[in-house]
Amino acid sequence: MASRFNRTKEKTERARALRKVVSKSEARLWLYLRANALGAPFRRQHPIGPYFADYYCAPLKLAVEIDGDGHDKVYDARRDAFFAAQGIDTLRFSAAEELEGVVCAIREAVRNRLLLRDLEE
Repeated sequence: MASRFNRTKEKTERARALRKVVSKSEARLWLYLRANALGAPFRRQHPIGPYFADYYCAPLKLAVEIDGDGHDKVYDARRDAFFAAQGIDTLRFSAAEELEGVVCAIREAVRNRLLLRDLEE
């Protein structure tokens, strides 16, 4: 029986490795996303199909990506399309953006999704 996370040994090892080589921007953002600090739970380097989301909020189906200078736009577009096909929205930010603005944008997205979810219930 597959777990609810579609976990395999290889994916778990890859996610752990990715968490160890996090950029400074990603490490600083994680301080705001961890422990439901913005009102919803996020995971780091979460596997989704063949891809890994920098940050993922499963209850809201929201992925957050931080793009450094070396990001491949074609690969990112394929990943975003795959996520969208799974019903996952992706927020994408440049690593050069101000942390405060990124946190505000994520907080607003979380707030809007929570409101929509409450209206649907």
